[in-house]
Amino acid sequence: MPVGKTGEELSSFKQIDWDSMTFSNNLVFLEVMKNKELCKQLIEQVLHIHIRELLYLETDKSISVRIDSKRIRLDVYVKDENDTVLDIEMQTTGPNSTVYRGTDEETVLRELPLRTRYYQSLASMDMLHRGMTYNELRKSYVIFICTFDPFGKGLPVYHFTYRCKENNALEMQDLTENIFLNARAADKTDDKELSAFLSYVNGNKPESEFTRIVDKETARVKDDELWRARVMTWEMDQKIMQKRFIQEGEKKKALEIAKTLLKDGMPVEKIARITNLPVEEVAALA
Repeated sequence: MPVGKTGEELSSFKQIDWDSMTFSNNLVFLEVMKNKELCKQLIEQVLHIHIRELLYLETDKSISVRIDSKRIRLDVYVKDENDTVLDIEMQTTGPNSTVYRGTDEETVLRELPLRTRYYQSLASMDMLHRGMTYNELRKSYVIFICTFDPFGKGLPVYHFTYRCKENNALEMQDLTENIFLNARAADKTDDKELSAFLSYVNGNKPESEFTRIVDKETARVKDDELWRARVMTWEMDQKIMQKRFIQEGEKKKALEIAKTLLKDGMPVEKIARITNLPVEEVAALA
């Protein structure tokens, strides 16, 4: 049970429907992918490569290159034996999402390509330290597993590399690749393993050995009391932060109104009543 929460706050935890949470839920996905073998198999299925060993795996990794730069939290950040860096993200909109909750799908679609741009740039800066040369940059992938069609073309996989507009066969060779999986198009690929995985992400029953193992691990995670406690704490912290942001926004708006009314010559006491600000705070704006 989360520490330091009131009875009123704790009552909201009863609203969490654990049974409805699936592998595509961000928090479930993060926990399942802590299993290195499952993470390795997923990467091999998507990229059609063999990975001898994952040397590094971190979930919910935070990266920021400057104090004033936008910090990002990567779902699953891994490196293989060749120092290839892979960021794997579960992208889900609607009530089952812990990233885009309350955000419409159209907004998410516009943002995704820009997210990959920023993720790749920060991953590169995280990889290249002082004194290193550009030749020491390694291969990096950003893989988005989407429960929606990210580009509206009905493809099961959208695989992007930088290419020359004048000669499409000429690649930039900057060692970056961005891959978007479309769970809604599971039946559009001839790759049976990938099709089964996309179908499972889309909410269907597991149809392959891999998805059955993932489904079993998903069930184990959802029944884990410690994991549930962490989720409840996370949920409550998010609600508190959201409430704080709303309050800060309302306070900022009230201050702006107070400044305008002061310029118009309205008495401080009256402004305080209108804006619900303390008289002393309104007076300090004069």
